[in-house]
Amino acid sequence: MTQSSPVVAAQLSHWRPALILTKLAPPRTRHYIERKRAIRHLRPGLERKLTVLVAPAGFGKTSLLSEWKAVMAQEGCAVGWLSIDRDDDDLFQFGAYLLAAARDACRQAGEPVPSRLEPDPLAPADAMFAELLNAVLALPRKMVLVLDDFDRLTSPAIHEAVFRLLRYAPENLHLLVAGRSEPAFPLSYFEARGQLLKLDAEALRFDSAETQAFFSAVSGHDMSPAQTEALLQATEGWAAGLQLASFALSANDQAGVVAEHLPFARRSVEAYLNENVFVHVPEPLQGFLLQTSVLDRMSESLCDAVTGSSSAHASFEWLMARNMFVRPLDADSRWYRYHALFADYLRKRLVQERPHEVVGLHRRASEWFAAQSLWAEAVRHALAAGDVDRAAGWVEQCAMNLVEASDVRTVLSWVAKLPAEAVRGRLRLRLAHAWALALTMQSVAAKCELQAVEDDIRLGKLPVTEVVRVELQAVKALIAGLSDESQRSLDMGRKVLELGPAEGSWAEGIGLTTLIFGLSYASGFGEIERLRRTLTFGTGTNAPIYATVYRQSMVGLSLFVEGRLGEAVQTLEDVLRESSERAGPQSAASVLPVGYLAVIHYEWNDLDRVAELLEGRLEMALQSCSLGPLVGFCMTLARLRLLAGKQDEAYRVVEEAEAVARSRQWLRMQVACKAEAIRISIQSGDLGRATRIGQELEALVGQRPANLQGSYLETWQRFQVAHCRLLVARGRAAEAVPVLQGVHAELRAAGMQYLSAQIAVALAVALHSAGHRMKAMQAMLAAVAYGQKNELRRVFLDAGPVARDILDGLRQQQALLGEVEPWYVDELCRGFDALAGTTDARTASGKCKEEARVEDPIEPMAASRLSAREVEILDYVARGLSNKEIARAIRVAPETVKWHLKNIFEKLKVNSRIQAVRSGLGRDLPRITEQSVRN
Repeated sequence: MTQSSPVVAAQLSHWRPALILTKLAPPRTRHYIERKRAIRHLRPGLERKLTVLVAPAGFGKTSLLSEWKAVMAQEGCAVGWLSIDRDDDDLFQFGAYLLAAARDACRQAGEPVPSRLEPDPLAPADAMFAELLNAVLALPRKMVLVLDDFDRLTSPAIHEAVFRLLRYAPENLHLLVAGRSEPAFPLSYFEARGQLLKLDAEALRFDSAETQAFFSAVSGHDMSPAQTEALLQATEGWAAGLQLASFALSANDQAGVVAEHLPFARRSVEAYLNENVFVHVPEPLQGFLLQTSVLDRMSESLCDAVTGSSSAHASFEWLMARNMFVRPLDADSRWYRYHALFADYLRKRLVQERPHEVVGLHRRASEWFAAQSLWAEAVRHALAAGDVDRAAGWVEQCAMNLVEASDVRTVLSWVAKLPAEAVRGRLRLRLAHAWALALTMQSVAAKCELQAVEDDIRLGKLPVTEVVRVELQAVKALIAGLSDESQRSLDMGRKVLELGPAEGSWAEGIGLTTLIFGLSYASGFGEIERLRRTLTFGTGTNAPIYATVYRQSMVGLSLFVEGRLGEAVQTLEDVLRESSERAGPQSAASVLPVGYLAVIHYEWNDLDRVAELLEGRLEMALQSCSLGPLVGFCMTLARLRLLAGKQDEAYRVVEEAEAVARSRQWLRMQVACKAEAIRISIQSGDLGRATRIGQELEALVGQRPANLQGSYLETWQRFQVAHCRLLVARGRAAEAVPVLQGVHAELRAAGMQYLSAQIAVALAVALHSAGHRMKAMQAMLAAVAYGQKNELRRVFLDAGPVARDILDGLRQQQALLGEVEPWYVDELCRGFDALAGTTDARTASGKCKEEARVEDPIEPMAASRLSAREVEILDYVARGLSNKEIARAIRVAPETVKWHLKNIFEKLKVNSRIQAVRSGLGRDLPRITEQSVRN
């Protein structure tokens, strides 16, 4: 690795990736005139979702939008600004900047910044966009976000995300996108709905009055009508041309000569600048301009460092005095940038005249940015200088700091930008990359990365120290835990701690967390208790919040698995309180304890608390939750939907969760989803669907393993309960009894009291259905005894009328109750009565509400997974176009349209074009009839 300067080395331990704040405000313009005519063109856009302003370079887009921003702010809008550059072509970074722009808009408008807009390093990009929409919806005024130079973004993922953002945007959100070309998402979708304003260069051209006002502001004296007309005709209202003319006139003072040459500037700005502008710049200043052209933004100290002189202050004074294509970026004039046309011209000239200086200029810029801890620009300039080793070295030394702060998406972004050969020989960087992949739930990719690292270690390509050995074991333990390999997680967690990691270190924390997870499913509850009393990692207000949440959530899980529900809730509520205070209630950290809490509060029949816990967190949970909490979250949400009579929504929740489980190869969650789908189908009376899903479930799980251990015991239990539930529904309860008896014995032996009580209820129902009423009451009694101590309700209520009959039998034979209090059995029976009343009321009103549900469809989660192209095609389908007509409209082959429609049908789980239109386009669609959609 190339050695860095002492100043840089001193900064390396304080990696603080930060947003560039000057990007959140428009450049200041020294000589600017009001563009009232152009502003009138922009104003209709406020009534729509999207304004797109497209014009070539030099037409004054940024200056006009800066004025428009001020106008909107004066009129009460919350206005955010983002100046986009090439480094923002990363979905997570773009999302972070978009949230920052929204936060800035709130502050400037005097609104409190919603907690939803606070950054969350573990939040996936999709969740960030969802939080932005939720925050704007709650805002008591219109929010406008201006995205300048949007055409610099080429990432399809970003264009897809912006399309979805606009599609689901509330009425008080407006997006203004400006650039040299149109954005790459389908504008036709918004145009067809009257939600788009498109403007081009014509709206930006100067007229005679504006031209006169411009030259008066620049030169201090008025031009004659003839001079104005000559310059206006020569420039065709081109703002850059007027600026060129203003500088040329200050040196020449012959408007006729300038006007004569200006038309050629449109064809060759470079030639015009050479002949009419650059020749009038003093020679030392010419060198300054060329050398600093490598910078996207400039400060005086940065320019002095890059040029090796102390002339920056005087140079900026000279340039600003002459309106020489330099714009300040902040109110204090600490940061500047060149006009885009002028910067392009200078860079081309630098390469032509001083190619030998380019590498050194980027290298000095990189050193300066690194010394200021402005790492994004430091690494970019290092790469531009060809110093990939230096760039990789900086990232390597700081990557684990980022991981420990849970800023793992920055690590992923940096590794993606570095050349593969720069990463290959850097062990710690590759380990940090594996950590980042694992912590973003990309366990499969993390395993592959770690396997490649271990292969290179065995081949002697990578050096290994004792510290590295500990870290290797720790990341392997984490991957095992996140892959639901609980026994391996237990073994690996022990090995981490046996290697003696530094007290309080990240590796020790992961070792403890994975050990607790493994012990939870190995009935090691006593050992967990001892660990809890001696645990020091992740305690205190300065401990990393995500590390604390993971560890404490595992402690809560152990109490839950053991069946100590009250203590589990107390632990998990403490975790949720701390994560909400430190990371925000909608953060990835806060979602982790919610999944387990939702299950327990649901069991207590505290449905209001369950709804409160789950509200607005689904997208975050799907993207960032580990397996256990996500299963609890999604299955509980599906049950809430079913209780509300929304069967289709319950199915959709389960199907969405199953898709995530498949992508992460989480068998336990796939089984849980199919088991829940069987339960929904049986309860809805669709035995055929339940049977089909049951067959899929059997094929998924396969044969019973020789030894049931670890978390697989829960997987097997869910499978067997679903299988037996189906047997009972099909009138074969006698076959279910021995299966459930075996599972019940296994769970009791493992000390898993809560799961054991669930099986006891299922067993009681099977026994009763098979005609063994006394045995059914005895089986139910075991569940009731545990239920009374832990306040269970739903496990009985959800078992249906048969469970009520068994409980009635217990009431009539109170001698059987033993330590069970009669009041508890009575209360359970009253719960059934209340449930029956709710069901009757819902059935009575169902017919009245049926049409309303059809006319006001709920936007399905699957629809948000459609790509921009798929939504565009679906939009054409809704307008009644045939496949051939759609193909002509979007310039593809008809077979391509058919292929897209097939994918749309699969994503939306529909079988016809009309179903697809209704499911995929949702509320923003005009009324659709069967006749309007061609088959």
